[in-house]
Amino acid sequence: MNIDLLPYQARASDQIAARYATLVADPKRPLENRNWDTPFYQALSALTGSGKTAILADTVAQIRAQMAVEPIVLWISKAKAVVEQTFATLSKGGKYSGLVEGFLIEHLSNVDGERILDGTQPVIALSTVGAFNQEKRGEGSLKIHKVSKDKGEESLWTSLRERKSSEGRRRPLVIVYDEAQNLADQQVELLFELEPDAMLVASATMKTPGKLGRIIDRLKEHGWTDDVYVTGDQPEMGLVTAIPSKDVVDAGLVKRQIILGGYATEMETALDDMLAEFRATSEKAREHMAGFSPKAIYVCRTNINAEDGSQDVPTRPFNHRKAPPILIWRHLVEQLKVDPAEIAVYCDLKVDRKHNPPPPEFTLFSGGEDDFAAFSEGGFRHIIFNLSLQEGWDDPECAFAYIDKSMGSAIQAEQVIGRVLRQPGARHYADPELNTASFYIRLDGKQEFPRILDAVRRKIASEMPEVSLEGFSDPRDRKRARLEPKQVLTIPEIHIDAEEAVEPLQGVVDLIPDYTHDSVNVVGPGELTKATQRVGDGSAAEVVTEQREHSNRVIARWVIRRAMQTAYPEATKTIDWTDPRFEVLVEVTSRAAHDLRNRADQLVDTFIDNAGLTFEDRNPYTVSSVLTKPGAVEMFTNAGHDGYSDLNAVELECAREIDQLGYTWVRNPSNGGYSIPLLEKGSSRRFYPDFIVWKDDLVYALDPKGAHLIVSDAGLKLMSIRDETGKERVLVRLITEGKWKHDPIKQTAKGGYAVWRMNAAGKPRCTNHDTMEAAVNKALDLG
Repeated sequence: MNIDLLPYQARASDQIAARYATLVADPKRPLENRNWDTPFYQALSALTGSGKTAILADTVAQIRAQMAVEPIVLWISKAKAVVEQTFATLSKGGKYSGLVEGFLIEHLSNVDGERILDGTQPVIALSTVGAFNQEKRGEGSLKIHKVSKDKGEESLWTSLRERKSSEGRRRPLVIVYDEAQNLADQQVELLFELEPDAMLVASATMKTPGKLGRIIDRLKEHGWTDDVYVTGDQPEMGLVTAIPSKDVVDAGLVKRQIILGGYATEMETALDDMLAEFRATSEKAREHMAGFSPKAIYVCRTNINAEDGSQDVPTRPFNHRKAPPILIWRHLVEQLKVDPAEIAVYCDLKVDRKHNPPPPEFTLFSGGEDDFAAFSEGGFRHIIFNLSLQEGWDDPECAFAYIDKSMGSAIQAEQVIGRVLRQPGARHYADPELNTASFYIRLDGKQEFPRILDAVRRKIASEMPEVSLEGFSDPRDRKRARLEPKQVLTIPEIHIDAEEAVEPLQGVVDLIPDYTHDSVNVVGPGELTKATQRVGDGSAAEVVTEQREHSNRVIARWVIRRAMQTAYPEATKTIDWTDPRFEVLVEVTSRAAHDLRNRADQLVDTFIDNAGLTFEDRNPYTVSSVLTKPGAVEMFTNAGHDGYSDLNAVELECAREIDQLGYTWVRNPSNGGYSIPLLEKGSSRRFYPDFIVWKDDLVYALDPKGAHLIVSDAGLKLMSIRDETGKERVLVRLITEGKWKHDPIKQTAKGGYAVWRMNAAGKPRCTNHDTMEAAVNKALDLG
């Protein structure tokens, strides 16, 4: 199944591609030598789980579309597991294969000189760093540096450096370095021997050693900046593309909350508590038909005696050994009755298979990366490991982590967060436990826990402030934090109804020209003025005007879909993409491509203008439990839960006024709670009202922070949702601070509140009130 880009992912790849175009078109672009322009460089800074691979893949496709010759993309990573995962997702049938349509996806070891000579198809060649990272290449053992004597061929490394096509033209080289935080000086020196045209790295905090640092400095001297801009206007000549963590959290790609528990107890106590929560959450996943089963990881040292830290003795009988992986496995199986078929031990645990073998049901993967494929296919729900598994494994279904005190100073909790941060299903669920990563940390003493909590809090605050963090050293606080609903409460789900948009959309498609036999409008412009300047010799720049080559052609469907995904991805689902006009090949700088992008805007606008919101009765939303901060809970009489702890001043005032009216109500979570689709361009694709109130046979959705919605068409549609009979069943009421007027919509004074609704003519109207009490009464049609 192919996955479409989210708007923030499309914007990121658009920005990188635009910056590449800026450098390529610069007539004074610096040079490394007479035949090698200073390469384009871009660092992608984003949370784990944000979709860096998808962004990089789409960026490669966009850069390829700007090139005159089909490129070779060398996609590398330190971990073999990461390479294999990337290969699977980019290959035919993989979830990102649609982003690199037309590329040959291959392991670097399978690329030969003939493939490099064949300049008719772009290539993505994947490899680990270890495949080429060797100083004495000719005498070494790495295949990529060896010359094929029987065929009389040069080494693959030499072919990559020359990369001449059969037409005698040098093919562009793009290097993509995923998980690049450990980029070393020797690796950079080897990679730049290939004289790449562009280098994309999936990290903005990595070291920039040796030649890479010098090249970055050269670009900075030329006006480029490595400052990180997370929000606001992005510099045209920036070296870093940073993804706001809010976009990732709002998209449901990472978990909403992290809970840390500190245990200065026996191992068994921490494991018992974690397994109890693990099983409760598994049941929640089944109740909500979440489509996944939670997993747990157990991080510990391997071949030591857990009691005194000495070396464990592998020749002892299995049941007499004290190695932490064995003790954890035995407690899970013997005491907690976990099915051993669900447990994997992934570490270099020493065993004596001849004299004292482990039980046959003890599944050990001790081969490191060589065992990773078999491990990944096993479907294990409990994984016991040391640091060896960390890089390249971050299963979205993993929601629980036990960190054993045997790790000592060798590990900190913040290092493991990335392994459990991804959110299964790429969406938040109604029950907060399904959006939570829970850590159970065994300590030598309770005094250690505040230090760990503070370290994790600093990491969360700097990298992902939208993810909440709670900590407890008393297991009872963990139980008190979750408040179950006092009764069953449901709300009709609301979804987008695109039926009325189908015909208008087809009308726009019918107007798209057929460029099948057009040889003029499908090609781009023609001249490039360029100044060539040798670095360091003091010579004057030589300015020349040369004929600009045509860029590689891309499928018209790709041009239109990409533009639509950036604006509103849902609109792409209503188009019949089998129309032959979408199969035409065009250059991205051509008049045809420009027209297709304009048509994409028209398609999105047409979809938004004609689609509506309607009710879904078959699967109503059911109010679930909430997570609170024990000791900071405001108690309410008529709320669906005993109380809430996450209310700001305005929300608290509104909640108190709702509660005193006697109607049943709940505080709606901002992620995973009840939501309504927004029919507007942008990142926020769903509306989460702050409060839900049940009054007679109606449900009211109140939001006291609705100022941003009253001026948008999406806000107007929220306030006019009706079922197929024209009946209102969920009434959205927006409350804004200050005094307002509705024609035109404008704030006229500070103080007080305005309540917004739609009149019978479909026009927005507001009433002004001096107090929150009066505003809430009006919103609920009580006065």
